[in-house]
Amino acid sequence: MTIIIGIDPGLTGACAVLDHQGVRAVFDLPTMPVPGAGPKALVQRKIDSRALCSLLLKHCPADAAKPQVILEQVNTMGGANNAVQTQGSLMRSLGAIETVLECLRFPVEYVAPQRWKRRYGLGSDKKKALETARGLYGELPELKRQKDHNRAEAVLLAHWGKIDLLGAQA
Repeated sequence: MTIIIGIDPGLTGACAVLDHQGVRAVFDLPTMPVPGAGPKALVQRKIDSRALCSLLLKHCPADAAKPQVILEQVNTMGGANNAVQTQGSLMRSLGAIETVLECLRFPVEYVAPQRWKRRYGLGSDKKKALETARGLYGELPELKRQKDHNRAEAVLLAHWGKIDLLGAQA
């Protein structure tokens, strides 16, 4: 049984776990307060690596083959001071996710957003990502709200890995 994990990184990111039967799990990336961050700090939270590790192990049985992870490739861009802090937070989140995956020895495939979104004809419209994920996997309870677009993107990343990377049938 091949398990594919799609991860949309970031503090509001999400993770989706697929297998040959469909969607096993969809969850928001767990976060925790940044130690020592004052009330005026722009970035107040960080990825809870221990909780992420526990969630991944919960949905990936020890007796199964190592899951294939599809991780959206993120990069920094120049900008205003608060944009630098926000991008720093994104890179910190990415590093925490990568560390968890490395410790679990899960193989990772990085994919640029433009590449996987092209498969589904997506741009920046978050509503379209929700509609596309629902079209592929039905009305999942994890994708009911408009703010579940990051969960939908995690599902689509995993589906991209299933079809484009592993060549499985939809």
